[in-house]
Amino acid sequence: MRNRYFFIKSFILIFTLLFSVSVFAQVQNTDISIDISPAFPTANENVTVRLNTYVIDLSRANITWLINDQEVATGIGKKVFSFTMGGIGESTTVTARIDTVDGQSLVKSITVIGTNVDMLWEAVDSYAPPFYKGKTLVAREGTFKVVALPSIQSKTGYINPNNLSYTWERDNKGAPNASGWGKSAFSFKQSYLDKVSTVEVKVGDIFGSVNTSGKILLQGTQPKILFYEKDPLLGMQMQRSLNSSGFQVAKEGSTLVAVPYFFSPKDLNSANLKWEWFTGGTPISTPTVKNELSVKGVEGKSGTSRIKLIINNTKTLFQTAEKEINANF
Repeated sequence: MRNRYFFIKSFILIFTLLFSVSVFAQVQNTDISIDISPAFPTANENVTVRLNTYVIDLSRANITWLINDQEVATGIGKKVFSFTMGGIGESTTVTARIDTVDGQSLVKSITVIGTNVDMLWEAVDSYAPPFYKGKTLVAREGTFKVVALPSIQSKTGYINPNNLSYTWERDNKGAPNASGWGKSAFSFKQSYLDKVSTVEVKVGDIFGSVNTSGKILLQGTQPKILFYEKDPLLGMQMQRSLNSSGFQVAKEGSTLVAVPYFFSPKDLNSANLKWEWFTGGTPISTPTVKNELSVKGVEGKSGTSRIKLIINNTKTLFQTAEKEINANF
């Protein structure tokens, strides 16, 4: 009985010693991680820093935060801290000084550099008339081209965008064929299921010391048709489109011009574009110039004829538009 008691007492003593050693073991800096959100902050952006560990109880530790060696915040259990990034090229060092309840002191730091990535897009093979002053849009199932313009500054000045690495993603799926050194542009065609596409790029230098990212949301638009009148001497009157209430046909006849904004392809004579003209609900032959219809009334008679045009891209499901207008004689 005495031996059994001695064994139990010895086991408890050994367990207590092991537990004490575990509790008061030296914690290493590598046991604590310091994470920032967003992962690739841009210049003047608000950033959140967080300490994480499974080794010690940070909620009981006194944590002091420093920005570029200047103390800015302190508190028990202050595991999360926010600050604002500097301008482009400015380096910000965030330091957390951790004093644990058992008297240990740990320091974790992270340095981030202010950067910026402008994301620009343009339509590929989308129709707009000559001298159109607006931005050509992309119809659903059309093609976007996205260009990343990073502003990354080193000690010697701005880094040439061609000397940076670009990793492209679309809707959280990698695009390895479009990624690589100097590949600052990314083109893709929307499918008929896409309503909004998210394009993201991660940019880094050859040393891996500078990283940044950019993101853009892209949405296709519905193509449309606008009607204009063509003057025999001055040509198409682009300064004003005709409204659906109608236009007055001249005695000698008038020419109606249809402009299909944002259809793809932008070649109006493409076999992919089907033109269907109607007068008074009756289909008529497609004119030689597909987007121009000559209209002339019967001499001595007045009235109104309803003109309708349907344009359809036969290679897509949703690239279609129609327009109606009254021709008054």
